[in-house]
Amino acid sequence: MEKLMERKFVQIAALCLSAALFMTAVGGSASAAPLYSNDRIIRVGLHYGTGAIEGLNLENETGSGFRFGYYDNANQFVELGFTVQRAISVVETMNVYYGTYDKYTSYHTALTSSSVAVGEYHLQLPGSYTTFAEAQMASSAYGGGFPACIGGVFYARIGNYTTRDRAVAAQMELAGMGVSTDLCGTSGYGVSVVITGTNTILFQYDDVGNGTGLGIEPNQVDDGERYTTWSKKFLYYGGFRFERIDGGDLTVVNILGLEDYVKGVVPIEMSDSWPLEALKAQAVAARSYALSLGSKHSKHHFDICAETDCQAYGGLNRAGANSNAAVDQTAGQVATYNGQIAHTCYYASNGGASENSSVVYETSQSNHPYLIGKADPYEGNAPIPDYSWSRSFSSATLVSKLRGLGYNVGGAITSIAVTALTEMGNPKMVTFTDSNGKSYSISTKYVIQKMLYLPSYRYGFDTVAQTAPVPTWSINGSQSVGNIIGLYAIDGNGNVTVVDSSAYVITDSGVVQAGQGGTSGGSLGSLSSTTGSGGMFTFVGKGSGHNVGMSQWGAYAMAQQGYTYLDILQFYYTGITVGYM
Repeated sequence: MEKLMERKFVQIAALCLSAALFMTAVGGSASAAPLYSNDRIIRVGLHYGTGAIEGLNLENETGSGFRFGYYDNANQFVELGFTVQRAISVVETMNVYYGTYDKYTSYHTALTSSSVAVGEYHLQLPGSYTTFAEAQMASSAYGGGFPACIGGVFYARIGNYTTRDRAVAAQMELAGMGVSTDLCGTSGYGVSVVITGTNTILFQYDDVGNGTGLGIEPNQVDDGERYTTWSKKFLYYGGFRFERIDGGDLTVVNILGLEDYVKGVVPIEMSDSWPLEALKAQAVAARSYALSLGSKHSKHHFDICAETDCQAYGGLNRAGANSNAAVDQTAGQVATYNGQIAHTCYYASNGGASENSSVVYETSQSNHPYLIGKADPYEGNAPIPDYSWSRSFSSATLVSKLRGLGYNVGGAITSIAVTALTEMGNPKMVTFTDSNGKSYSISTKYVIQKMLYLPSYRYGFDTVAQTAPVPTWSINGSQSVGNIIGLYAIDGNGNVTVVDSSAYVITDSGVVQAGQGGTSGGSLGSLSSTTGSGGMFTFVGKGSGHNVGMSQWGAYAMAQQGYTYLDILQFYYTGITVGYM
């Protein structure tokens, strides 16, 4: 892989959301960027909770080994020692065995038949030492010796044994040579560093529950190079912290500069091949969103995770010239509202209209006044895969799902209807009726979409399976639709209103109620449905995601039409200001 080079790695300072933001407001074009340093850091959880891990491999992409230490309260790395080994593994200090388990080749407790075992029992030489180097020198006089830092004190240890009996036998052998040692095990917080694929311990660290964990960063031997590390097929900037929270498996955190982090988000959320202005909008949105979350995962001792629960982060795997340029050209820029960093939600596509945050997230709109739903005239011009979609469900499936939500459905579902729409034409209330004539109305917000795993919040019902012919109507003289619900009408005063089920279409043959249309032309379908072919109910819709904030495909389409990243951000986030931190 091409060697990644930049200027010398800058030590990273603590993330402090309460610090004052010095903003240079940006209007139609950005003013000159201030001198910006990559010193604001972010702590990204890679493995934690149920995903905590027993052993993890690290390998230099560039660099000459690793430094061992810890991160202080300001998230500054404090070095204790180092190794020139370029392939190491960090394991919890208990009996672990090298091999492939659950599709990952590293160290696991379950592989007891492996010929490579790292044991949890050790022998310790008398006394303690002031530095890593002193402990390393003392331990190196014995085969299998290694330095250890236990509760901030350095010791020289020898060997690793999977049973106490084996450790005692080794202790007696050393005693016969006149070497006195103490037998020691480990606490629930011990972490060992080994040469990958062996049982050779390089360093052992135990914070005895004080929460520092073991910090590891690539060695910086040659001035002017930027170092990167492989782990689980991902390439990362920055360093790593390994901690056994409450004595559990390893919680692994990537600690790096904010701009480096954003370079790992943008190419995951958008393709590097997309227009630069769209990528720049994504960079600002991702940077702002991360900062708006603060320390969302503080109980796991990091800020945000690498999954869509926060926002997707994939290290440098997909980074390219365009995505990196988008981050560099917007470095330090964030979206704010009334001086506060905006919670810049985004999603793939909205199907024609975004939605108010208060509707989707059931919160007061005053919490996020810039996340206002609006008609989206742009994204429909983009080549969006599977933009129009359908999902079919049997009555039995719907009954099961409704019962799972606590509704005591007594018979088969015979009809479904959208009984209220939001201002943006999305379902606000959905009513299910069973064969006993009992109805169950759900204020959807996000409930129905989550319950049925629908791609987006913008949906209706397919009635094509019924035998009646499907009418289509011409909109703006060119586009054919089978239902006008969810579209927008402009009156003589320029007021824009969403079309609901009370609207009628005047055709050559008379008046037709809007709700009688079908799904021709990829519309949102009808507001109600009885069972169609095979007793199935079919939901039809457009878009993908929660519909709050920026449509990524809409950003693509706007960039293709010549809009700037500022235009894009200020369209999807009403009333925000884009400027520098």
